[in-house]
Amino acid sequence: MDKHEAAVVGGSLVSFLPGVTAQQRQSVQLAMLMAERVTRSDHEQGLVQDWYSYYRRRLQYLGWDAQIPEQVHWPSPERRLIADKALQAVNHVAGERHSSSLSLALSALLNSDAPLLHLEQRSRELGHFQLLPCAPSKAGYVDLVVYHEAGDRTLFSNGFLSRVLDRTRVRAELVRFNVRLFQQEFEARTRKNVEHVMQREILKLEL
Repeated sequence: MDKHEAAVVGGSLVSFLPGVTAQQRQSVQLAMLMAERVTRSDHEQGLVQDWYSYYRRRLQYLGWDAQIPEQVHWPSPERRLIADKALQAVNHVAGERHSSSLSLALSALLNSDAPLLHLEQRSRELGHFQLLPCAPSKAGYVDLVVYHEAGDRTLFSNGFLSRVLDRTRVRAELVRFNVRLFQQEFEARTRKNVEHVMQREILKLEL
């Protein structure tokens, strides 16, 4: 792939830098969707207290590296537009190429009716939203930032991406996804589990 790509996947916005292949992109989206659905189901049953940590463990099981190069926490974020805050966090943990890819995806999202509505609705249901800019890494791997911002569900009303949000909790970390391992051991089963919702849960953006 020689161009930027982006999509809304469940309650997350994911962006892909040039160099992430179509097959890798599909694997990332399948793993994200599966991890979200399992975490959401277990959370609704009262089995999960820390949504983010449980979600990360599900991703880790699917091949997302547990080695965290850097992590940043802002329990009391400064008063900035939510998009600006996210871009700064991503730039801090992964550098300019990840943040520039995310910037393109955010701009496209804000000008896309159906994907934006989908992300806003899912964020309101879950009480958080996620941004995941992805970049090519060594053969068989993708490097990505998991940006997670959570708060009271009432904060995530329509248009929240263009506002300043107070009283939210932010986590951002750089992880590595072993795409080859996922494709060999998990992809077929994962696809079978989520194929009935893929069309409505994975919405491609036009950049």
